[in-house]
Amino acid sequence: MRYIRVRVRYLTPYIRNLVGVDEEIITIEEGSSVRDVIMRVAELHGERLLDQLLRDDGRDLREGILVVVNDRVVQDVDYRVEDGDVVTFLIALDGG
Repeated sequence: MRYIRVRVRYLTPYIRNLVGVDEEIITIEEGSSVRDVIMRVAELHGERLLDQLLRDDGRDLREGILVVVNDRVVQDVDYRVEDGDVVTFLIALDGG
């Protein structure tokens, strides 16, 4: 089994407060998806984070959660991440 390293950034204060850091590097299995990144982060920082990021069925992101992989907004939690990717979690704001 091969592993990759992914940098995870938490740009939203609410999420950052749940995990206690601005960013971190996690190790996950090669071929992992955004969902796998979320599951690993929840393992490290608690199930409450999982509840904030994924819908109850675990199949989709909660409304208002944005995930950016490198410079690309990703809506699909099955999107595969690669070694060295930067995965950023944000909360979308409406209005202006």
